[in-house]
Amino acid sequence: MPLTFDQPAIAEYVASFAGKPFLPPYTAFGIERNGAITGGFVFNGYIHPSIELSLAGHAIVSRGAWRACLDYAFGQLGVARLGITVSRSNKVACKLAPKAGFVYEGPLRAVQAVRFSLIASDLPKFRQRWGL
Repeated sequence: MPLTFDQPAIAEYVASFAGKPFLPPYTAFGIERNGAITGGFVFNGYIHPSIELSLAGHAIVSRGAWRACLDYAFGQLGVARLGITVSRSNKVACKLAPKAGFVYEGPLRAVQAVRFSLIASDLPKFRQRWGL
């Protein structure tokens, strides 16, 4: 599964699923099949020691994609927390986030969303779960 780094195209792809645009600064990488983007990861909202991750697409949950994601956030940026926000109406994502290894943090006030995260101390268990 080749990764692609056409950041504006990936951000636009993920935004089409998320229903919100991504404004710079952000970092993005995506998964490409047969010349088309089929999944993407967008990192934004970087306030050290935390960064937010938005992801969307088909077959994005792979070892290679997670390895690149963790290496960037925890290795290159040195964050202590990687967070994701999920709409409460997205029942699939609400079930997949904890199965993938993200820890439930709770609801966001005034919006219909919940938060999940990985912190540095979660990494050994996450890496073991994914065989990284």
